[in-house]
Amino acid sequence: MILDLFRGKSSNGNDTESCSCDSSKNFIVNEDRAAFSSYAEQSGLPTIENWPNDTNSIVTPSQRATEIKYDLPENNTLDFHSLPMNGDIVRFTGPNFEGKLVSRMRDVPLYPCKDSRMTNAEYFKGRSRQYAWTVQGRFKRRIRFDQVVTGQEFGRPFRNTPSSTMVKRGLDVLKHKLPETFECDLFCQEPRFEHPLIAGCQSFRVDRPENVDQNDIHGIDNDGNIIEDTSLLSDPAVPQGGVARRKYFSKNCNLERFYFETEHVYTFDFYANFFSPARHRLELTPFFSVDLIPYFNGYPLFMSMAKDKRTGEYFWATEIWHKRLLKFDERPGGLHRFLSGSSLSDNDDTITTLTAIESIDEKSEDNSEVDFTWKS
Repeated sequence: MILDLFRGKSSNGNDTESCSCDSSKNFIVNEDRAAFSSYAEQSGLPTIENWPNDTNSIVTPSQRATEIKYDLPENNTLDFHSLPMNGDIVRFTGPNFEGKLVSRMRDVPLYPCKDSRMTNAEYFKGRSRQYAWTVQGRFKRRIRFDQVVTGQEFGRPFRNTPSSTMVKRGLDVLKHKLPETFECDLFCQEPRFEHPLIAGCQSFRVDRPENVDQNDIHGIDNDGNIIEDTSLLSDPAVPQGGVARRKYFSKNCNLERFYFETEHVYTFDFYANFFSPARHRLELTPFFSVDLIPYFNGYPLFMSMAKDKRTGEYFWATEIWHKRLLKFDERPGGLHRFLSGSSLSDNDDTITTLTAIESIDEKSEDNSEVDFTWKS
């Protein structure tokens, strides 16, 4: 009977070509829908019907790094495991790293802060930042700077992908702003991009454990920024400012000279200006933004992440989930029509898009290199 169906015949010998064709289409759609939803189900996400009414975005420990355990607050207002986005400290431990994590997100419900020095309203006031995170802690094994990377990775290929020509031209435009250590493959079965952690964080510091308060994030100024301090690297060639330090460590020859040591406490501070987790849009200018949800194929972005490039083991990993990521039928808007076009050379909209991408560093608070930590 099964062979007859593949041949276009029913069990009684009747022609079933149209029936089997429709059934095959339905099977493929259902199979895609199941694959689309599988990671959210593995992650224990609530269904759309049970999603909390007061927010569209939540941050959770990554299902890709279940070996890392987070000490989440007992008074969590949600019914599932999620991290506070108000600057409260979350302690975590794993096989490779132990420390504290602070996360903030603009335009989400502002629950009362338990131990944060600043409210989200105070932190984001007058800033372009859309989200931020800080990790402070100790590595459990010695590892070279170039082997600790951050970025984004997806377990399924993108949907509704833009033209590869458009993407390549965009990367060419940004090439002079990217470190030589930046690696990117957006059109494979498991898209990813990554670069060394030390070359991406806006602020970085190294401390001795005895100087660090275990109940707070050490080294924060009155504006909520981490104060850069690389003096314990014991090399006068390493710049003291964040922008210069990122540029210095964008080169492999410099990265390969340094190690993260187990006896020191390291602090990594990230923020992103252009990606809004609350809307899941890449907001390049007040008049130009891109809805990213239709492209991610049911996979969340990392909120914070660091891993061993050689082994793939994570030091920490949290994920941003948006309610619309669970909707299989989300489709891209009108912008997708020219981004996916086969002929882009004379497209005025495309030229406008590339121009916007090329100039986005003008929006950066410190006019630094382009921030790809949205990932990151």
